[in-house]
Amino acid sequence: MMNERVEMIDSLTDTGRAGVKALGGGGDFGPVILYQGQTFTLVGFGLFVGIGTLLAALHTIFYLGAYQIIPQNFQISQLAISVAVVAPISGYIMTRLLDIKTWLSGEKSFIEYIRTVSFGLWGSLTGGLLMITAFASINHIPLLALIDAFALGVPLAQAFGRLGCLNYGCCHGKECSSDHQPGIRYFDSRTKVLRFNPELRGKRLHPTQVYSVFANAAIYLSILTLSLIWDERPIGMLAAIYMGLYGIKRFNIEFLRGEFPRVYFSGLTIWQWFSVTFIVLSLGIMTYVLMGGGTVGEFSISGGFQSLRATLTVILTAAMIMGLAYGTHGRKIGSW
Repeated sequence: MMNERVEMIDSLTDTGRAGVKALGGGGDFGPVILYQGQTFTLVGFGLFVGIGTLLAALHTIFYLGAYQIIPQNFQISQLAISVAVVAPISGYIMTRLLDIKTWLSGEKSFIEYIRTVSFGLWGSLTGGLLMITAFASINHIPLLALIDAFALGVPLAQAFGRLGCLNYGCCHGKECSSDHQPGIRYFDSRTKVLRFNPELRGKRLHPTQVYSVFANAAIYLSILTLSLIWDERPIGMLAAIYMGLYGIKRFNIEFLRGEFPRVYFSGLTIWQWFSVTFIVLSLGIMTYVLMGGGTVGEFSISGGFQSLRATLTVILTAAMIMGLAYGTHGRKIGSW
């Protein structure tokens, strides 16, 4: 989440590598730092998150309006801003909980501990889901219909987020054990991977961020296709499919992830246990909706566009909130 030379997937030709280097700009996979001033720094990761949020919000709000899931546009606006605020906060809290031993052991002072810029995707997903659940309960809106709308947009946001991870150098894979395995290399000392593990400079790492980009894009296309061709699908089916596919994807990617320390319970990482939970929820929701849940109502293209027009300013605001939340550091990268 980048300045000298670039080497992408090892199978590229020399000509391909030269092209990648030219595109690299100020870093291995694009510039790590977009702006650095006396008091704050903006990193490229935030830009990718902001773009992903914008595209995800456009999909989600169009769906909400097209199926008239939320009758009032001001409620859609409230939900969009609430999720945009809660997601990065809960993602930050998740990483601080998992990193608390660095404070308790004295490795970091309390100020250093809380000023660390770090976000956990599962924390953001959990916080966002709790926010959506609370919103549905307070406003008497069908929860599964609401999650269906988010299931359409979230995989797209995650795909762009993983591009941000590739750029920033976080969420990287283990060192490759064979020259025949596809790999990526980092040389920019500002990337997260080299700030924490400088010994990995120039080493071939499994391109887990790239795998996640393609997997999330495939999940997005699958859900988009189903939403377009399955007119009388059960409410909640898109949510179930998203949870199942994403859980399977993340469970398997974890075997190649190389960031340390990795927290294990009973032989699996904590993120694999979160993935298992998503898969179980997916099966539970799928069973429930197939045994008598309601079906989606009439689809209205004009209703979808009307919701987008009415909330466009809020959509842009939510994207800016997410982009700044995930992309703003203090004067020193990695800390507020």
